[in-house]
Amino acid sequence: MPQNIHIEMAEATRIAEEKKRPGEDFTSLRKNAEEVARCLAWNPSVHASGFFSTRWKVMSATLRPVLEKVGRRSRKLPESEDLRWIRENLHLLWAELWNTRNAFKKLRRLPHVLTPRGTTIPRAAAITEAYLYASAFNFSEASFTAYVGAFQETTILKFRELWALVPAMELALLEQIAARSKNVFDDTQPSQAVGDCVRSLIEINQLHWKEVLEPQIAFDQVLSQDPSGAYARMDFESRNLYREKLVLIAERSDSTEMEVASQALELARQSQQQPAEDSRIALRESHVGYYLVGAGSAEFRARIGFRPSLAHKIRGLLRSHPDEFYLPGIEILTFGLMSAIVLLLTSTFTSPALILLSMLVLLLPCSQSAVQLMNYLTTALLRPEILPKFDFSKDIPEDCTTLVAVPALLLNEKQVRRLVENLEVRFLGNHNRNLHFALLTDLADSPVPSREDDPLVDLCSNLVKELNEKYSGKNMGSFLMLHRHRIYNPREKVWMGWERKRGKLMDLNKLLTRERDSFPVKVGDLALLAEVSFVITLDADTELPRGSAHRLIGTLAHPLNRAVIDPEKNVVVAGYGILQPRVRISVHSASSSRLANIYSGQTGFDIYTRAVSDIYQDLYGEGIFAGKGIYEVETVHKVLDRRFPQNALLSHDLIEGAYARAGLVTDVEVIEDYPSHYSAYNRRKHRWLRGDWQITSWLFSRVPDETGRKVPNPISLVSQWKILDNLRRSLVEPATFLLFVLGWLVLPGYARSWTLATAFILFMPVWFEFLFTLVRSIAERKMAVAREALSALFSSNVGTLLNIIFLPHQMLVSLDAVVRTLIRRLFTRQRLLEWETAAEAEAGVAKRTPVDAYLNWMPVIAILLGLIVFLVRRPALVAAVPVLVLWACSKLVSKWLDSPAFMAQAEISEKDRLFLRRAAIRTCRYFAEFSTEKHNWLIPDNVQEEPFEVAPRVSPTNVGFLLNVRQVACELGYLTPAEFVEKTSQTLGTMRKMPRHRGHLYNWYDTQTL
Repeated sequence: MPQNIHIEMAEATRIAEEKKRPGEDFTSLRKNAEEVARCLAWNPSVHASGFFSTRWKVMSATLRPVLEKVGRRSRKLPESEDLRWIRENLHLLWAELWNTRNAFKKLRRLPHVLTPRGTTIPRAAAITEAYLYASAFNFSEASFTAYVGAFQETTILKFRELWALVPAMELALLEQIAARSKNVFDDTQPSQAVGDCVRSLIEINQLHWKEVLEPQIAFDQVLSQDPSGAYARMDFESRNLYREKLVLIAERSDSTEMEVASQALELARQSQQQPAEDSRIALRESHVGYYLVGAGSAEFRARIGFRPSLAHKIRGLLRSHPDEFYLPGIEILTFGLMSAIVLLLTSTFTSPALILLSMLVLLLPCSQSAVQLMNYLTTALLRPEILPKFDFSKDIPEDCTTLVAVPALLLNEKQVRRLVENLEVRFLGNHNRNLHFALLTDLADSPVPSREDDPLVDLCSNLVKELNEKYSGKNMGSFLMLHRHRIYNPREKVWMGWERKRGKLMDLNKLLTRERDSFPVKVGDLALLAEVSFVITLDADTELPRGSAHRLIGTLAHPLNRAVIDPEKNVVVAGYGILQPRVRISVHSASSSRLANIYSGQTGFDIYTRAVSDIYQDLYGEGIFAGKGIYEVETVHKVLDRRFPQNALLSHDLIEGAYARAGLVTDVEVIEDYPSHYSAYNRRKHRWLRGDWQITSWLFSRVPDETGRKVPNPISLVSQWKILDNLRRSLVEPATFLLFVLGWLVLPGYARSWTLATAFILFMPVWFEFLFTLVRSIAERKMAVAREALSALFSSNVGTLLNIIFLPHQMLVSLDAVVRTLIRRLFTRQRLLEWETAAEAEAGVAKRTPVDAYLNWMPVIAILLGLIVFLVRRPALVAAVPVLVLWACSKLVSKWLDSPAFMAQAEISEKDRLFLRRAAIRTCRYFAEFSTEKHNWLIPDNVQEEPFEVAPRVSPTNVGFLLNVRQVACELGYLTPAEFVEKTSQTLGTMRKMPRHRGHLYNWYDTQTL
């Protein structure tokens, strides 16, 4: 028995590597595997059984009492080797016990075989048991892969069987541990080699099973012959998507998995031989994925003889006829809800005019609930799928060279330094020799001509140059600054950057396509611009998490995602010109105020900005561009150049996504800030509302181009619906306010009934989603989902209540934006590009705007409405007063929302304080006693108490703990400042001598020899 189990566990990886040494002979194992394959007869009549669950229950009944007794029993020396193995790995065994139970819930349909003993069991169980007995329960990666490979030379395993091998093997090992542990507390009994089984479990847990099992997938060898060469370059998740689709086709047809793969390969090869006018279409159709997950899948499944289940038929019908399902569905739910309310609240004596008025007032509020219900039902019916992508995690190829471009205004020194610092942070998380980072800058608007040689431009230039010098020679990409001069805009009556953000990106595209240079100030290696194929555009406050850029590039470069342009309409009709990642709110931003904390974590309650998640991607295969994402330079420049009138589009993202076809990459995310105070939230909303009402022309058959000339509208029906839906949502709050007021004053029936009906409309989607999720969680026996639904219900109701409190203010904000836009578009043609950056809105608390002033009107509005109700329909006052009080308090509530979010902190008891102090001093003593000169003032990884032994090795994590503990010890008074400085200096001196790899510390060092 090893004397130091902790040390042995930490070195398990090294042991596993030693077992894979060339020359190791697995002849007997391979022979055993071949014999087992010949002995097992497939039983096609059995597809599912309770084999695993029954075996788990029997094993659990034996093993759980042993583990519980070991956990309760204190250590008594001497103890048996088997008991020591169990005690030292108690947490692992408990985890494996529950993990295997959960794993078997997913293993429903597996091939079963008839064993020589006449029993029918899953083939995966037969293989793993045979392997473990043949290897004497000593698992190693090399022996396992050799065994499975030899078995598949006789019998090819199905895809799902391969993934069932791991939990089946863990179950068999747990059964052995349970059987060998019966006499573990009897010191007189000889060892039952429990350690062999535990050590095997440890190694199984440490393996990356994706890498182990993937080479064993038989049909992968067929798909890897993909004529387009794309399959082998894809990441694991994308290949797995193809495999799941292939397995589904095989399970619901008369073809095997190998036959389905061969058929897809054959079609791809045939397509490659066919002449094609468009090279991108040819590449798509010569890719096996085109027939498994792409547009050719329907034809391919029909050729195979695929028999879809009812669920698959429904999903296929929805995706093939989305317009006929989604838009009429919203209409039906809207009018159904309206009709139900009118029937309940009116009588046969109600005049037709009042009924018509009731229907009209109900239309927009009911439409909002209907859209939310339809979105939830659709996403519940359709399973979201990732977009396939190449694996560029190790390197981005030359033909996919990408520029991360951040359009920004230069406002002040602090903001400029933060811009450059954030650019460096993005670089450090996503650096590559073919990935470059640029700031696209303008100076702030000026009412008078100003000098362009501004100190802020020089500061930004110098900071970018310093970044290039800092990282020069490391082949990690480079930094650029592209700055434009302001020009006079007669419509805005200011000197400003042409077309603001849209203009910067258009000018960048023209520079990259060598059409025109609009950047008089340029910093960085300009030669690399000629190689740029893709651009990732981010806002100044958008974070780019580690590896996100590589994944976005890999997605856009995939053949199924490359844009195909309709030559007549000059819009993208297949693939994507733009890809929008999922946007998540930063944790720091969410905790900055109660407003951000409440709204940033919710979907669907800030009804203007967050109502739609991925409904369009799931149903239509395209998403909504929100201004942050990746685009192909050539495609976007071709379809967007000279397509829109100048000085007319403030919010251009949605319409650009309609022309270039935007896709939503749901498994890649960027992070941005949420407004921290109510004023910033309203200013942003007002800005976006104005932008949406500026693109109403695209609802019609003819639209203006850059010259103002009317041309045929090329965008799709769903793109027009997206525009209309934004307009509809901008009017929901005014309509809901009107419904409350008219319910008190005019509408037939009781005022309280109309008030309750309005509240029902607002709260119904929240409760419907909760009840639907609750029922589904009960049906699927997932109690964790039910708990999450309950938590979401509370936060959702709070959000809806806040919507009611701020309803009159939001009504005024929306109407102000709509009226301003219509006046400017139809009459003045001025200030259509009026803009305020997120940073300016966030910092502009002291700057008063009409949007802020409206909030001061709320008490007056509430009192006036109360007087009107009192004079016109006095009985309605009882129903109106509670709502009016909420409206009158909206200013106070906004101040409460603007205050920092905090968690209530209870004072700990003196007993708990003493406990924590004792724990702290024991922890500090450990680090003080073992960080000695013998260990070069580092800290050993672990110390085993019985028998006593020190593991003389250290990791960077250990060193971090050591430095942190000393700091805390100094703060608590366990170390004097002088002692802290002395000991920390000794450790830092050692660290300077430690060998490194490219400046980084290695994972392990010997503390005595370094």
